[in-house]
Amino acid sequence: MVTLLAAALATVVPGVAEAAAPPANDDFDNAAVVTSLPFTAQEDSGAATEAADDPGWCSGYAAAGSVWFSYTATQDGLLRATTAGSDHRTLLSANTGARGGLQSVADACDYGTGPVITFRATAGTTYSFLVAGTDTPGGALSFSLAAVAPAPNDTYANAEPVTALPFTGRPDLSVAAAESGEPDSTCVDDEGQPSVWYTYPASGPAQWLTARVAGTDAAVTVYTGASPAELTQVACARNNSSRPATFPTNPGTVYALRVTGAHHGYGTFQFTLQEAPPLEPDVSVYPSPATVFDNVGFSASSWESADLPLGGTWDFGDGTSAPVGTETVYHRYAADGGYTATLHATAPDGRTATVTRPVTVTTHDVGISKFTVPSAARQGESKPINVDVTNTRYAETVTVVLSKRSTDYWAEVGRLTLQVPARATGKVRFPFAYTFTPDDALDGKVSFRAEVQLAYPVTDARPGDNEAISVATTVKPPATRIAAV
Repeated sequence: MVTLLAAALATVVPGVAEAAAPPANDDFDNAAVVTSLPFTAQEDSGAATEAADDPGWCSGYAAAGSVWFSYTATQDGLLRATTAGSDHRTLLSANTGARGGLQSVADACDYGTGPVITFRATAGTTYSFLVAGTDTPGGALSFSLAAVAPAPNDTYANAEPVTALPFTGRPDLSVAAAESGEPDSTCVDDEGQPSVWYTYPASGPAQWLTARVAGTDAAVTVYTGASPAELTQVACARNNSSRPATFPTNPGTVYALRVTGAHHGYGTFQFTLQEAPPLEPDVSVYPSPATVFDNVGFSASSWESADLPLGGTWDFGDGTSAPVGTETVYHRYAADGGYTATLHATAPDGRTATVTRPVTVTTHDVGISKFTVPSAARQGESKPINVDVTNTRYAETVTVVLSKRSTDYWAEVGRLTLQVPARATGKVRFPFAYTFTPDDALDGKVSFRAEVQLAYPVTDARPGDNEAISVATTVKPPATRIAAV
């Protein structure tokens, strides 16, 4: 009764406007039927309402109001619908089936300002188009539907052949759609995305190729096989991935490459196929030269992110090996000599490379075996100080620097250079003589330091025994002579 009263008041009370009626195609059951293509309609959807069973699969939020259009395809092919020209933001989706059991059409959803959907239609199938407002229930609405010519390589059967490398293609996925029975790809999250196809017949010697793709939600997948149902994935890569789809070719094999991506016009699609660069890892070996006391570090890296992480094996050249890891690998050589270290590297995509590096192991090792200083002395006395040096590996030119401790530093008091042969046993003595000074007597004692130095550029492998500090020598004033009576 309230509804009738309100309606009556609307007709008899001056100044009260009659409420606008919903558009004729406000409900699914009264969808505007499209009988021929191309089709365009303009209407005022400001009073559109929302039905409780309107499908909500297309967006993550409820539409504000909806109108419906329907079209029964007369032939197989691509259909494109859009609400471009409307004065408000809209949601657009295509559905099949009867009310209460509507099914979404793959990748046939878009929303925003002038959304566009393109999908592959099947003759005899009726497609129901939901158009709804998003920010507002409706307004001046424009709806268009047309058949569009597909991309020349939209289907596997019409794949574009790649006849020369490098190759660059710029597919228009806005006129492409997913083909029934297309194989899955581990790089594609939504197999309903549009796709185009390329083929590359491998000939000549085997080679490595890389395939890349750029574009919104784009991916490239490489397959082998004679038909869509028989295709087997070889490699794949996502949009602008640092790691392209890299794969080896087998002469006589035809490779099918599928480029997939969203067709809403968010960016240009670009597909490239070219020879893969050779695997050229950077190898570092340190220290160089090494000694038998060093843990020699071996590391392998690459500026090409597609090469990482590197795998393979290190051959150290002395009969031992170790697997390549992401961290530095360490190895200690048991004997001096010249070795050839070899890296057998493998990239994640299977490319291989062999890199060699010479490793020189030379161990120079001298040491102070004995440091003798006087236990006591008087001012003005000159006494011997001896430094014994041992050497068991190579004949060396050795310098011993003798210093004494002053107030806060070591002051050099002697330097001696001798040839020290390599001997399994024995030593070479470096003889010094030191005259004790008044300052030494004033301090009452003095300490000495001996340092062993090898001729540049030779360095000692174990410098820990190249320095010795003596026990302090007691220094007394000079003796006083008593005159004879």
